[in-house]
Amino acid sequence: MKKQLLFSGLAVMVGLTLGSVALPGTTAEAKIHYTTTPKSFRGTWVNFFKEDMNGTMYRYRSTTKITKYVYNYKYVVNGRTISKVNWSGKKKSHFYNHSDLSVKKGKNGHWRISQYGMKNNIFNTTYKRVKHNGKQALVSLDHYEDGTPLNFYYYKK
Repeated sequence: MKKQLLFSGLAVMVGLTLGSVALPGTTAEAKIHYTTTPKSFRGTWVNFFKEDMNGTMYRYRSTTKITKYVYNYKYVVNGRTISKVNWSGKKKSHFYNHSDLSVKKGKNGHWRISQYGMKNNIFNTTYKRVKHNGKQALVSLDHYEDGTPLNFYYYKK
């Protein structure tokens, strides 16, 4: 009886030892969460308009390029780039263990695309896919500080 207990105890110890050696080790840094964009938003979208201010013509062009993992935004006035944004759904944020890109679904088909963890960033935008002037468009839903709606329509390039 004692021999049987000794052998079974020894077998359990050997099994546990071999099992722990065979398990893969864990790394100190956890894998980041990859963020993807909605399929209906993917592609290159352009908003273009002109404005005459006191005899001077201004040409504005906003380009939004959305792929599965990347959100690019570029704002150009009279051929000069004013601002650019490039957020990646795969690249780790400098501040968080998460990707740069944050995509959240809201009410009524609205999607909030922003930089992860930066709630008050001026480039955070709410988009919705709509039909405008007989074409498919992305509408950027924004507002002035007094609450007046300010919507920009982006059309496929």
